[in-house]
Parts: sequence; structure tokens; C-alpha cells
Amino acid sequence: MRRKFISLTLSAVLALGVTTPAWAAAETYADGEVHTIGVVVYDPDASEMEMFSDYYRDYIQAGFPVKFIFSGKTTSAEDEIQYIDKMKEQGAEGIISFGGFASGIQDIIEECEKEEMYYALGSNTISDENYEAVKDNPYYMGSVGPKLEDVYQSGCDMTEYFLDKGAKNFVIMSGGASSGNRLHQVRTWGMLNTLEEKAGLVLTEEAETLSTTEEVTKLSSEDGSVQVTICPGYTEQDGPGLDNLSTAFADGNCDALMSAFHVSTYLDKIADKEKEQNSNILVGSIDSFTDGNYELFQKKDMFGNAPVDYVQGKYASLAGPAFAMIYNAITGNSDTVKENGQAARLYQGFWTATNEKDYEELYGYATGIYENAYSCDDLQGVIKVFDDSATPEKFKELTESSSVEDAKARIFDEE
Repeated sequence: MRRKFISLTLSAVLALGVTTPAWAAAETYADGEVHTIGVVVYDPDASEMEMFSDYYRDYIQAGFPVKFIFSGKTTSAEDEIQYIDKMKEQGAEGIISFGGFASGIQDIIEECEKEEMYYALGSNTISDENYEAVKDNPYYMGSVGPKLEDVYQSGCDMTEYFLDKGAKNFVIMSGGASSGNRLHQVRTWGMLNTLEEKAGLVLTEEAETLSTTEEVTKLSSEDGSVQVTICPGYTEQDGPGLDNLSTAFADGNCDALMSAFHVSTYLDKIADKEKEQNSNILVGSIDSFTDGNYELFQKKDMFGNAPVDYVQGKYASLAGPAFAMIYNAITGNSDTVKENGQAARLYQGFWTATNEKDYEELYGYATGIYENAYSCDDLQGVIKVFDDSATPEKFKELTESSSVEDAKARIFDEE
């Protein structure tokens, strides 16, 4: 995998004694102790979580005097609180969470305050109600994640792309939308509204309601030229989504499959359906720029196409600003992130790839050791102990400059 190449390359550089870039040796930044930061992992086997963990472990940890300790699978606020207590015993000064259990965030922040540990949400958002409850807590630094509007637009964008390709028969994999996953639900909502507006799909209920359906649901345009089947449910470990997809595929041909989450666990079913109908299925996923998707774009199906035609989502180094947020806090510079003592709420967008060349280019910007969308040098510029000019305004500007164009500007300006 590409991440292994990155790690091996760094190891070889260090072993040969070759002059390394500034980020490659922690002592070039600061002398003294190595800071310990705990990272709450919602599922260590999830490809997105592996992506963020690799960025911290293989890149950030090589460039700053920091040690990350990653949790096991965390499925509740109670799990997260127990992990915080363990991290305190191991000397951690802060927590970066990729859990973000909304119903328990206030209890989590209270625990951090009790243990005197700083906390940030690594790639997630927080509701207005919860933000108001915790924004003034000195140990809550804030959140970095997508705007809900952008999550909705991601569903719209993919649908428009496939409509432009001539797709008429759609399967929508709504994932956890039926069981409370807000991101999956909002993406599906965007898909349905776009099909209604752009293709004349007749909705039997409001798109927001239909997006949460717990049953396989068939819809069509008034003239029957556009057919849509919503398949709810997760697809891991024989989840209901797999049976629902089989039901949808048994009902006729499919031009395009649009997933509100990953597609890796059911690509075999898609390949079987392509063989049965002897025609290609356009496959799109609102996921992340992971190693797994990188490898998928290198493969070919029976029609000579990549198994995935469209990916929109997060990328590895989006997790960089959350690290800078916590690093400022544990080095006594919370005011470099917070304005007027209030926790930050910062937003980042998604990247999109529709072919192998684009995916490889963008994946490289997000994972490279010499060129990176959020490099160690970029982060150093918004961490007070490394740059006296660091301010909340600078931190916000860097964090929210997450587009491909922003990343290219930083990368090529640095060369």
C-alpha cells in the first residue's frame, strides 16, 4: 500500500543519514519532553479511521515532539470517558476524538475538565445546543468538520454527475440513515431531492423523510423512465444492507449505484450484477481518500472500467488542524485557537475524484511526506510555540482553506 511506501521511505532517509526536511526531526522544532495525546477511534478497522491514524502516526508523529496513543473501538460516550481516564494515567495532556457521541458530549467534556485534559473533535461537527453548553469550558477547544450543508451537497453533486452520464435506473445505498447516522441521512436526502428536481422522480413523502426509510423503497418518475430503489442498512458483517441490495438487484437492471458511505464490502455483488445484465454499473461513494479506494481505482472490472467511478469525501490531512488545536492548548496557548475564550467551530470541505488520474493526484497531496495538503510546516505556522505570529484568525484561515486549490497553493508555494 502507498502508506507503507511512505513509512519505508522515511525510514530509509533516516537510516541513510540523508538531510531531511524540517518536519522529519522533532528536535528541529522544540527541545524537551514529548507530549502525549490520546486519539479516540470509533473503529480501528474502518478505512477512514485508518487513514486519519496513519496521518498522525506516520507523518505528524515524525515531525513534532508528540506521541499518539490510539483507543480501541469506541461505540459510546461511556467508552470514550473510560478511555480518557486511561489516557490520564498514561500521561496524556489532550484528546483528539473521532467519536463525537453527540448525546454524551457534555459528560465527556466534564470528564476532561475533571482530569485537566484538553479535548477537540477531529473531524466532526457539534449541534448548536451542545456547543452552547460546552463552548466556555476551558478544556473544550472546539471542532473541525464538514458543514451540514456541504454534506447535503455531496449527495446532490454525485447524483448530478451520474444523471449527466445518462443514468436512469438508480440504487441508493443509504447505509445508517435509517438507524440515526445523520451524515448518511443528509447525503441520501440530497440525492433524492436532486433526482426529483433534475429527473422528475416522484417522491411519495418528503425527501428528508424518505431518506430514513427502514425498508427497500421503490420510486419512479411519472413516465417511468427513471427508476430508483433505496436500500437502507449497513453492509458489514452481513448487515441488512446486503440483503436489501440483493432484493434491489433482483428487480431489474441498474445503471448507477450511489452510496452514502463506502462500497468496499459489496463490490462483489455489483460485479455479479454487471455480469448478469452484461452492462456496466456506474458506482459512486461518499467516503474518503483512503488506501482502499486508491487501490480500487487501479483495478479494472469486466468492462475495463475501475470498480468505482466517483469518490467524494474527506482526506487524511484534514486531521492536521485538530492536532494543532490540541498542541496549542497543551503548550499553554489556547488563545491561539479560541476567540474571547470560546471554543472554535471550524469547517472543511470534501474532495472529488472521477477517474484514476485525479484520485492518484489528490491522494498524493493528502498523504505525501514532502508535499501535503496540511504539511507540518503549515501547522507549525499556526502553533504559538513555533510561530509567535499565530492567532485565531490565522488558525481559522488555514483550517478552512481545505479545497484542492488551497492545498495546491500551499504545496507549490513551498517549493
